[in-house]
Amino acid sequence: MNPASAKPATNLASATGWQAHLELGFAHINARARLRHSRHIGPLRVQRAFYPEGNLAHIYILHPPGGVVGGDQLHITLDIAHKAQVLCTTPGSGKFYLSAGEWAVLEQTLRIKSGASLEWFPQENILFAGARLRARTRIELEDDAVFMGWDITCLGRPGSQERFEHGAFDARLAFYHNQKLLLVENQRVLDKQVLEAAAGLRGQPMQATLLAFPCDENHLEQVRNQLIKNGASTLTGATLIDGLLVVRALGDNSETLKQQLITIWQTLRPGLLDRPAVLPRIWAT
Repeated sequence: MNPASAKPATNLASATGWQAHLELGFAHINARARLRHSRHIGPLRVQRAFYPEGNLAHIYILHPPGGVVGGDQLHITLDIAHKAQVLCTTPGSGKFYLSAGEWAVLEQTLRIKSGASLEWFPQENILFAGARLRARTRIELEDDAVFMGWDITCLGRPGSQERFEHGAFDARLAFYHNQKLLLVENQRVLDKQVLEAAAGLRGQPMQATLLAFPCDENHLEQVRNQLIKNGASTLTGATLIDGLLVVRALGDNSETLKQQLITIWQTLRPGLLDRPAVLPRIWAT
């Protein structure tokens, strides 16, 4: 990346919290995905691109404060231009702390042009008891673009025997292909009854959704067979909606759940991107 293309702006902090923005634009240049545009406001950063598998760029989004409180807002926008291939992750989990009453906001907009691909694998978001998070994710694909990504949320801290018995989680996920809405999911957890309900989280503190596009019945069968083969230890289901493969999982152990999602990614990637899965190096640290 040309240092001149990175445009930091003044940090915006107010009595109501941080206002952080990160905008990244990638283009296919000299047979590689290059970070052509980077603009940040507040405590969101990106490291330089890494290329452990040739032309496909691995990108790590950093949030140096490490935690988010009520009133903080994080806005992330990625634009992947024609033929660029990008894998994006984070070095650690996102932590959302006890709120005095205000909402923390996490907004993510991912746009992938024709012939491009984005693999979106942030580490899990952990909501401490009493946290209030409003999360919005919008994914837009054009023509033959490829997307694989997940969202992992942990309500409470099961490792510390902390349950999410007070707090709030309000999430919306929308997936578009050529401006056609293929999937929209809304979830609101405002009391502990949702955590225990059979139609809710069934007492499981962790939930995850993995999306992959474009997929067909063969991909769906591969994933279901992989889940059976591995004897999935989480509550897991997979379905296909207009070419969008959706895998949902509930569990109580973050490493077990993430490994299950990684295995699904390793199963799908050769067919969707014609290359084996290469784990980001940051996951090994």
